[in-house]
Amino acid sequence: MPTSSTRPSALQFLEALERELQALPVHTNPFFLAFQRGVSWEQLHRFVKQWYTFGIRFRKILIGLLYNLSDQDEAIGLELMRVLYSEYGQGVLENVHATQMLRLVERLGIDRRLLVQERLCPEAQDYIDTVGEIFLRGDLPSALGASFGIESTAGLAYRYLYSGLLTFPELSLADIRFFETHLFEELHHGDWLRTAVAGYADLDEQRDRIRASALLAMEKWHGLWQGMHRVVLDAASRPAKS
Repeated sequence: MPTSSTRPSALQFLEALERELQALPVHTNPFFLAFQRGVSWEQLHRFVKQWYTFGIRFRKILIGLLYNLSDQDEAIGLELMRVLYSEYGQGVLENVHATQMLRLVERLGIDRRLLVQERLCPEAQDYIDTVGEIFLRGDLPSALGASFGIESTAGLAYRYLYSGLLTFPELSLADIRFFETHLFEELHHGDWLRTAVAGYADLDEQRDRIRASALLAMEKWHGLWQGMHRVVLDAASRPAKS
């Protein structure tokens, strides 16, 4: 006799997709493992300059996502606005994520004027270009799928990054607050995106687009960290931290 089966609900589909995404090897990539063990002071400089620049570029494409979807569903727009408002520190200047990151930039003695000249490694730029195009011009399931993939897994990276920064006794917890913040806020981001996507994950075609776009975002995320490994860790040896 044929066995009966029940089609997963939208929430069950997203929960299964999240498990699939979190099991990908990108979340235990060699850069994370090396950074967690501890990097040199100069390697940290290189990473922070890249990560600050990446964060500024990512915030811009996040704004593009909100622009793309703003006239399609107010409930979705509200969930995305929560993510963007979080990026802006819930309206408190000192809690704005870019402001928190600048605290570490200044602690490392990096000239803020030179940050505008920082060029992302090609893999990180490819991530911004690809995801940015989906955010700004993609269809609704694809745009939301990419964002869900990103927000439901981003917190995994910060476990490694925060642990690695704790190997620097000269850095205070205030200096690395940006990374501590993301250990917790990314959990909320994932919840908000799950709510946003759930209403658009009923049809099989929608689910296929959501999953494909989420996996593409993860593919580019993996490439980003390969680029970081080359630029930050594989560069010519410099003096160790002092």
